[in-house]
Amino acid sequence: MINKYQTLFAILVLISGSLSGCLSSDEEELEEFPSFNLVDEQGNEHKNSMYGGEPFVAYVSASWCNHCKPALEALDDTVPEGHVLIFNKDGRERYSDMNEWKDRMESELERNLSHPFIHAPELSETLNVTGIPAMFFVNSDGIIEHTMSGVKNQSTIETYWNDLS
Repeated sequence: MINKYQTLFAILVLISGSLSGCLSSDEEELEEFPSFNLVDEQGNEHKNSMYGGEPFVAYVSASWCNHCKPALEALDDTVPEGHVLIFNKDGRERYSDMNEWKDRMESELERNLSHPFIHAPELSETLNVTGIPAMFFVNSDGIIEHTMSGVKNQSTIETYWNDLS
């Protein structure tokens, strides 16, 4: 006959098996950043092959995301020019004007932003972005080394960026 401790043990084994991905260590499964060929707010083409050999950060957000501004500001303060790509997750037409989004961010952050603003809802889906802002720290081989979601402090961004360099 099965006693209550054996039943409890069996339940714990089942639960721990289903949570194994949630309880894993800080090791991340490294994967290649997806291929893309997109146009920024100025009409300039951006392909992942253009960034080969250099690390970059893919920042995914939406033009309506007010709580995302601090993350963009921290990225702009930390990551050198030419190493940040700003991708719009929201595919709705009313949020597809990247010039408007960039102009508003420059005004609200009171600075010029040299990073391309790119409408990329399909890329966001491929990356499985659910929460914004999301940041993908991509090494010089095109491999995603770190992924962050939500607003993070600048020191975390600096740590992840410095790991790539």
